[in-house]
Amino acid sequence: MQAMTGWLHMPRGDGHPKVLECDFSPTELEGLIRAFATATGPVNFVVTFCNCSDGIVPFKLANVLTGERFKFRRLDVDKWRLVRCPSERDEAEWAVWEAEAAGTFDAHEGPENE
Repeated sequence: MQAMTGWLHMPRGDGHPKVLECDFSPTELEGLIRAFATATGPVNFVVTFCNCSDGIVPFKLANVLTGERFKFRRLDVDKWRLVRCPSERDEAEWAVWEAEAAGTFDAHEGPENE
């Protein structure tokens, strides 16, 4: 979990959000929530969790200190999306980034490969 959290919290040089797809882990989600709640600086990422179990509920959080939102929503039967982004964002630009995140995962990118 620490590798994933660390990788997600290292900003990209181009300003785009980091993108990751992985199997769901309640422990990893809790760690990301804690990191968001205690953050003092902004970072952007889109995580798609696969193989999610029943009983998961969507949520939306805000961090006034960093000016960010943190949203967890269902995509389909067993996929959920977690997005950390600016509270005030270009919705059209982020829609494109989230759409790209849905289908452009590269096996050579991610926390184990950087």
